Amino acid sequence: MPAESVPLIECISRVLREDVFADSDSPPFDKAIRDGFAVRSDDVMEIPATLSVIGESRAGLASNVHVQKGQCCEIMTGAPLPSGANAVVMVENTERLSQSSVRICKSVRENEGLLRLGAESRKGDRVLAAGRRIGLADIGLLASSGKSSVLVSRKPRVAIIATGDELVDVQQLPGPSQIRNSNSYTIHAQVLDAGAVPHELGIARDNVEDLRTKIRLGLEHDILLVSGGVSMGKYDLVESVFADFGVEVLFDKIAMKPGKPTVFGHRGNTYVFGLPGNPISTIVSFHMFVRPLILFLLKSANTTPKILEANLEAPAKCDSQRVSLLPALVRFEDGRYRIRTAPWKGSSDLVGLSRANALIVIPQREGSLEPGDNVQFLPME
Repeated sequence: MPAESVPLIECISRVLREDVFADSDSPPFDKAIRDGFAVRSDDVMEIPATLSVIGESRAGLASNVHVQKGQCCEIMTGAPLPSGANAVVMVENTERLSQSSVRICKSVRENEGLLRLGAESRKGDRVLAAGRRIGLADIGLLASSGKSSVLVSRKPRVAIIATGDELVDVQQLPGPSQIRNSNSYTIHAQVLDAGAVPHELGIARDNVEDLRTKIRLGLEHDILLVSGGVSMGKYDLVESVFADFGVEVLFDKIAMKPGKPTVFGHRGNTYVFGLPGNPISTIVSFHMFVRPLILFLLKSANTTPKILEANLEAPAKCDSQRVSLLPALVRFEDGRYRIRTAPWKGSSDLVGLSRANALIVIPQREGSLEPGDNVQFLPME
């Protein structure tokens, strides 16, 4: 995707397309990180110690005093450290005797309670690298670096089509043999989360004319996602319509359960997916294939799904033909993750998936995994 400049206030979760460098030292001066008294550490090695208070330093208004032996300066969080001082005693560890004197009840080491000039970064340091997805702390860092506008990737435009004569809109009461369209909503949410812009093109019925009309519109986008109609049934017409429009199909099945009939191809610069119609298959296939493509187009530094390891708590049957990614329950206990498959009734069971917090990866092999085996999983939270 091309890069575009957006106002800082609008760049949360966008993918950075420029390296960002500190335009000054941070902090720009020796700075107190707590309220208290700026002291010479040698003066408070033996406590209690009584010191003379010779001034006050607060954020935005530095004191011009010089702290000498037996003296201190009252100081607030974020204020510049007065010359002569080399530590800050927390106010909780002091007892104010008068306006001009304070008792120090706890000793401090040199540099305690403060940050030295440039401790966080030096002028010219790279503080953010291109490819990073901008988080909340990054917003503050960009502001601190004087970036009122930021160069980020333009968001891909993603067309979404659900297919099937059985589908009705979410606000409708399904009749006999009908179901509500859930795939458009889960895909929409996943597109947003991946950092792209979803465009709903509605429900396409199981006939060539309606599919052609909607797919033609979808091919005007950066990515086209069609859910359903990609299996081997009599009314699975999506691949034939792709062919009519000159879509080059690069694969049309994968060794993964659920999600076997996933289709991927392109026409020119438009990438095209045919996703399975079963809701769980759609969600898993998106996570494993569509999301990485969106992140790749955004030039994100991290494009692959996050995979962790856990200790299996209950047997899990393997499939000799396909890798399985199944809903699972994972918890963290005694310094490690522990996991078991979640109860579910197959690739249309959204209730089962909603109760899970991970997808367990069951490798393609004969037999079963046993309790105590190490397995991989993809967190869903």
